[in-house]
Amino acid sequence: MNWPTAEPSSVPRGNASTGAPEVPASSKQPEGSGALSPASGLLRPPGARAEAEFRARCIHCGKCAEACPYGSIRMAAGRMAGLLGQARNTPYIHARSIPCWLCMKCPPVCPSGALRPVRDMARADMGMAVLLKNRCHNWVGTVLCRTCYDKCPLRGTAMVLEGGDIPAVADACVGCGVCEHVCPVDAIVVRPNAGRRTASSMDETAGHGMAAGGADATDAAPGHGGNPA
Repeated sequence: MNWPTAEPSSVPRGNASTGAPEVPASSKQPEGSGALSPASGLLRPPGARAEAEFRARCIHCGKCAEACPYGSIRMAAGRMAGLLGQARNTPYIHARSIPCWLCMKCPPVCPSGALRPVRDMARADMGMAVLLKNRCHNWVGTVLCRTCYDKCPLRGTAMVLEGGDIPAVADACVGCGVCEHVCPVDAIVVRPNAGRRTASSMDETAGHGMAAGGADATDAAPGHGGNPA
């Protein structure tokens, strides 16, 4: 089977073949996405161990990409691999194009343990979303928007409403990237491997760079996967 290796700029947002909903494309390029920044590292699939251990364990088999029903997981190649050196042929997700819908089908098929065999989407631990207030409709005073909240697979725990009105990222965020994908003004980016970092520690104007590596959580009991519908 051919693994998805397309570079982020070549994959349309809301690709109908993935089953993900169509979203109007922004005029901005996805330059703020952590998945495109060598300094911030790649957004790994659910259950990925801390980056150093993940790379040591990953055998580049592509089974996680094959298991993904939405085409969210790609194998780093071409420009991405050139920028990231030893990350070549390792799995990553470019949330701006196709996020992780937290179906949790990939962790159980990893033969090397690079992905912990988690089943509960609340334990995916991929990263942390960051809300850029200088772009968000709610903060620049143009319109009340709850798209990120409405589409969050962990709505009410990972994405909450401050004051009952304004979406905010909570500590339970797992970094799936659905909010980054659906935001109409690119006001959310996901920082990979955020681990247990709290949302309140994130700078509202940050969109570039972070240190790789995150906490390696224990495996969780089976739960329910996400659905883009």
